[in-house]
Amino acid sequence: MSLKSFERESKPLAPSNVSPSRAPAPLAHAVSDSLGDYFRALNGHAPANLYDVILAQVEPPLLKATLAYCRGNQSKAADVLGLNRATLRKKLTQYKITAKSSGSALSNSRSDAADRIADRRQ
Repeated sequence: MSLKSFERESKPLAPSNVSPSRAPAPLAHAVSDSLGDYFRALNGHAPANLYDVILAQVEPPLLKATLAYCRGNQSKAADVLGLNRATLRKKLTQYKITAKSSGSALSNSRSDAADRIADRRQ
């Protein structure tokens, strides 16, 4: 399956109670757009280690957000991510992420969510 056909078939990561007009675009759209920009910026030069480059950009925020969602509980975060706990710990060490540093992401995301709810009520 090509990336474009995957994008058309992918569903947005929005909760089912979000109206379709307000639902965010699927993550695949953002990835596809970013890759298009990246390849254009190369200006004909060959990319190197693209897979590692993409993972280095995507994994840290994924790990931080999941840890924040799980309130720093690494066992729960590993389950949510579908990883072995040891693998999660290895990745946290690799990216120098601590469960404590993810707590601020949790409070920020809660604050942002509260602001969005308040905006909708007004």
